Amino acid sequence: MKRVVVCLALLASVACGVSAQIREARSQSATSASESCFLLFELGVGEVRRSPAEACRTRITPASTFKVPHALAALDSGVISGPGDKLRYDGTGQWPESSRRDHTLASAFQHSVVWYFQRIAERLGPDREQAYLKKLAYGNMDSSSDLTTFWIGGSLLITPEEQQSFLVKLYEDRLPFAPAVMTAVREMLIEPPGVVVNAAGRHPFNAPWPAGTIVSGKTGSATDASGRAARWLIGHVRKGSRSYVFVSCVVGPRELAPNAAIELAARSLRDTQVL
Repeated sequence: MKRVVVCLALLASVACGVSAQIREARSQSATSASESCFLLFELGVGEVRRSPAEACRTRITPASTFKVPHALAALDSGVISGPGDKLRYDGTGQWPESSRRDHTLASAFQHSVVWYFQRIAERLGPDREQAYLKKLAYGNMDSSSDLTTFWIGGSLLITPEEQQSFLVKLYEDRLPFAPAVMTAVREMLIEPPGVVVNAAGRHPFNAPWPAGTIVSGKTGSATDASGRAARWLIGHVRKGSRSYVFVSCVVGPRELAPNAAIELAARSLRDTQVL
């Protein structure tokens, strides 16, 4: 009888070990697989490209793309007076070199300065943050995880499709803000010729652009609690009389290339002859 009990115990131990290995393998598979989405919408015409459709419906962290609605809320509420409103860097935090200095709203927007927008969150407070999310119907509208990080791998989630809808409204002046507020944010989104700028520096972007072309963009990069990394580039292209909104998103393991969404957008805009 004792021998039977021992054998059963050994079998249970082996089974538990195998089960744990299976769970770990599934977890690693979930975080190691990459998927991407690229959306292109021509204003006044409609959607031009959706590739592939499935990945475009998955909600993920917006990361620094949330600086777009955050800047709108800051200007609308008056917690920031305008694009030139400067905040002092207090010398704390492990930030990129470009962030370790005083910044205006405009420069913090271009260089994706996290601490500047954390100060905006503190000035707005949790109730107004939640109210603005609902006002914009932005993603899952959840700012509950932490006041200064809910958009960076926290509770706030959004799909690429929802990002596209938000940007189309911004560029069609259909958001619930004064026209001057929307114009100010659109102007801060404009990129220097031939590059996309973020906290890590300047990244070549399908240069040279066709004569007279204006490209606007905002990157985003974060990893959530499960280890899933998100890379974003959202923006707008004005080419002659035509105007496009685009959303580029890549989701994958923690070590996902930082510029994955920038490269996807460059290829896709080139393939569609927008750039």
